Amino acid sequence: MSIAATTEDETAPAEDIETAIAAVSPPPGPLGPGPGADMASVDLGGRCDLFPGTPLPNFDGPGGPAYACRSRRERKAELFATVIDHDLPVRIENLASVRAMEHPALLRVADWGVVDWPPSKRKRFAVVFERPQGRRLFDGMGETREPISEDHIVRGLLPSLASALKEFQRSGITCGAIRPTNLFFKDSSSAGVMIGDCVTTPAGLAQPVLVETIERSMAQPSGRGNGTIGDDLYSLGVTLLVLYLGRNPLLGQTDEEIVTAKIERGSYPALTSAVRLPGILVEPLRGLMSDDPKQRWTLADLDLWLKGRRLSPRQPQIPKKSMRPLEFGEREQWHSRGVAQELVRSPISANALIERGDLDKWLRRSLNDEERADTVQQAIRTASAGSRGGSIEDRTVARVAIALDPPAPVRYKGRAILPDGFGPALAEAMAEGGGGPQPVAEMVLAQFPMFWVNCQTDFRPEFVPLLELFEAQRSILEQTGPGFGVERVLYDLNPALPCQSPLVKQHYALTCADLLTALDAVATSQNRTRDLMDRHIAAFIAMHNKKLNERLLMPLAAGGDPGRRAVAVLSILADTQRRFGPARLPDLCGWLLTQMEPAFKRFNNRQTQEKVKQEAQKVARGGSIEELLKLVDNPEAIKRDERGFLDAKREYESLTRRIDKLKRGIQNRSTIAHGTGRQIAAVVSSILAIVVLVVIVVLMARGGL
Repeated sequence: MSIAATTEDETAPAEDIETAIAAVSPPPGPLGPGPGADMASVDLGGRCDLFPGTPLPNFDGPGGPAYACRSRRERKAELFATVIDHDLPVRIENLASVRAMEHPALLRVADWGVVDWPPSKRKRFAVVFERPQGRRLFDGMGETREPISEDHIVRGLLPSLASALKEFQRSGITCGAIRPTNLFFKDSSSAGVMIGDCVTTPAGLAQPVLVETIERSMAQPSGRGNGTIGDDLYSLGVTLLVLYLGRNPLLGQTDEEIVTAKIERGSYPALTSAVRLPGILVEPLRGLMSDDPKQRWTLADLDLWLKGRRLSPRQPQIPKKSMRPLEFGEREQWHSRGVAQELVRSPISANALIERGDLDKWLRRSLNDEERADTVQQAIRTASAGSRGGSIEDRTVARVAIALDPPAPVRYKGRAILPDGFGPALAEAMAEGGGGPQPVAEMVLAQFPMFWVNCQTDFRPEFVPLLELFEAQRSILEQTGPGFGVERVLYDLNPALPCQSPLVKQHYALTCADLLTALDAVATSQNRTRDLMDRHIAAFIAMHNKKLNERLLMPLAAGGDPGRRAVAVLSILADTQRRFGPARLPDLCGWLLTQMEPAFKRFNNRQTQEKVKQEAQKVARGGSIEELLKLVDNPEAIKRDERGFLDAKREYESLTRRIDKLKRGIQNRSTIAHGTGRQIAAVVSSILAIVVLVVIVVLMARGGL
């Protein structure tokens, strides 16, 4: 099976996520070339060779370590490969689009796919990039480098990077990775720069708080979502400021202190108050770093400015300040956004504050914001919605925080997630194990994303599919059987995530075909378990096999009829093999045979059972799960067996009645003999009495003569 993502001349983006995932299916076979192969090259679909023994630490990134790579078709191309070492989804759906851009300010994506990776003895996803000839501009946000002049920023870097963002906008995707540590010089002699990797991790995962908008910086890195081009423009503005200064303007401050400074003063004043900027940079930086998305410069605004048109200066948007502070937490709170932050830090104290009515009084009297106060009251009244989502106290605080600061992420039990970031956040929580995913699931059950949308002041068209998505996920979470629950939500929200079942996790199965191939490989290994249909496998198949009859998932629940469950497993896997392949899975069929005993016992005739078992063993060698299913789920054969069983049952019942009757007759023999004796004695006595009477009568008659 080919690992090919697309051929070299295919530059059109994938039509959907399923197409993109199907293009990177891992090849079947063993997990590694064998002992001593850690220094040998690793094949990527016959197109590239990766060299595990030649790491390139200068190109390591948040997606994973970098290694030397060579193209078999372009021998002179200088490449490196990032081998993914995390459990979060790669942006597979964007790979084709990014490669199609071919922009000089973008690190070119050359290839991608799943490889057998000997160092970890498992399959890994790898993305191949064209190697920059120059160094990284910043190795860390704590570094101090030589500043870049304002003239070079305005005439060189800004037009080039803005042009690259236009390519993202045309493709309908975001970059989510513009930061000083992800920029490279094109070569050692050129001052041109290019944006590095933006596909091996979820958008925003590796972004420092400094370069993210206030709302995204308040979210956990995995929960920031794809964001918008406006978010990329904000990151561009902060990045240019750092490049001009040659350092982080808020160096030494914690992430929390940076966010607080941005909230209280606005991003532009917070980042520039301690530095002097040349006049030529003030206008674009102020426009790009605006905290109000409606006031922030767009690419069109930036293009106009670069062409010489001077735009109206935009003042920083500072949150409305109250007349008197709210005494809560460690410091006085003057803004509703700050109050929301403090509430989620101390939910117990926050509930007491809410119940006393102090928050409502502060909003109406000190902040003079009746509309927000009404929204908070609505949040309190609706906190009982989704009763399965944690305690009412926790839900109340989370909803009140949303009402106080609508653009901020949903914050609940230590999680902070923007609505379009729930997928990666849930994947991260599942990777943590334990009770990690429970708070995220409770957020969906409690309808927090829907309430978040309802609280936004500007309703955007993308909110409609968002509402539909989370309503569907809430319904799925309410069904706890296999194929549903949090595992199903995980794959629904992360279509590019490989199956996380412990059985096949090392095989990086991205499609149903990959999953069946992986199960076929596991069937002959020591990892084989008694039951191959765990919750992750059931959910993965249910999500990717859209035409699967979900009624087949019902018998998988624990405590059901073992025979029905065995047939349901066969039915699900047979349907998946028929739709996605591969055509032959002999080892998997052999594994299934060991679990089919309850299905064989559906036949009542022992001879039929033995016959079906023998036929199943022959069919299994052919590798068709559907043929196995036909043997144990043949309606005609089952009807014949049932008719024979009913006939045998009726005959058995008839014989049983006859036997019971005979037994009763045997048990009553002594009674019958005693009664018969009495009857005989009575008859004999009667006869003797009659004889005696006759004799007496005769004698008396003679005597009378």
